[in-house]
Amino acid sequence: MDFRQLKQVLRYANQNAEEICQMPDVNLSKTTLFIDILRCYFKYHVYAIQYKKEKFWQLPPEERNEVAKKYREKNLKNEAWAKDYYENFRFLIKWTAYKYEATAKQQKRRIDAYRRRYDIGDNCFIGHDVLIERHHHLWGTIKIGNNCLLAKHVYIDYSGYIIIENGVKIAQGVVIETHHRDIDAYILGKDVNIPTQLRICENAYIGTNAIILDSCNYIGRNVRIGAGAVVTKDIPDNTIVAGVPAKVIRMLGEA
Repeated sequence: MDFRQLKQVLRYANQNAEEICQMPDVNLSKTTLFIDILRCYFKYHVYAIQYKKEKFWQLPPEERNEVAKKYREKNLKNEAWAKDYYENFRFLIKWTAYKYEATAKQQKRRIDAYRRRYDIGDNCFIGHDVLIERHHHLWGTIKIGNNCLLAKHVYIDYSGYIIIENGVKIAQGVVIETHHRDIDAYILGKDVNIPTQLRICENAYIGTNAIILDSCNYIGRNVRIGAGAVVTKDIPDNTIVAGVPAKVIRMLGEA
C-alpha cells in the first residue's frame, strides 16, 4: 500500500467512525470504531463505507467473514485498477514533456518507454504529449502494430478495447474514445460506463484534430479521414471521409 492509498483509508475510516458513533443505537466511541474499521479493512478488505452499510460493529467474526466475501474480490480488483491508473498518470507526467523532442536519443527513450507500457510494435514514432489512458475502473486494452505514427497531442482512451494495425498514421490533436456513459442510468443517479471496441485497420490515416467517437467500431484499410472530422460510425475499407459528422467523400481510386 502506498502513502496515497493509506491516507485515503485513514480519512474514510475517520469520517465513517464519526458518523457511526453519532447514531442513536451505537454506544461505541469514535476511537473504538476507527480502530475496528481499520481492522476490518486489513483483515477482510472491507471499505469504511461498506463497514457502515453492513453494520460490521454488530457482527461476530464468523458473520463478518461471510459478509466480507461479497466485497473482497471487487475491492481488490478496484485497487489493482487504481494502482495501474496512478502508475500510468506518473508515466505520462514523465514522458509526455516536450524535452524528449530535443534529440534523436531522447525521442528513442520516449518511444521505447511507450512501447514497454502499451504493447506497441516496431518502428513506430510517438510525439510528445501523447496521452493514452483509461477511466471509470474499466479494464480495456490497447495494441498498436508496427510502423505506426502517433503525432503530438494525440489522445487515446482505451477504457474499451482498441487495436491499431500496422502502418496507421494518427495526426496531431486526434481524439479517440472507446467508452460512453449510460445516460439513462445517470438520470437515475447511477454512474454506469460502457466500454466499446475499435479496430483501426492497416494504413489508415486520421487527419489533424479529428475525433473518433465510441460509436465507431471499425475504420477500414487505407481509410483517409479529413482534418477536423467527427467520426460517429464505421468506415469501410478504401474510403475517404470528412466533415461533421464525417461522411463519405469518395472511394480511393475514384476521380
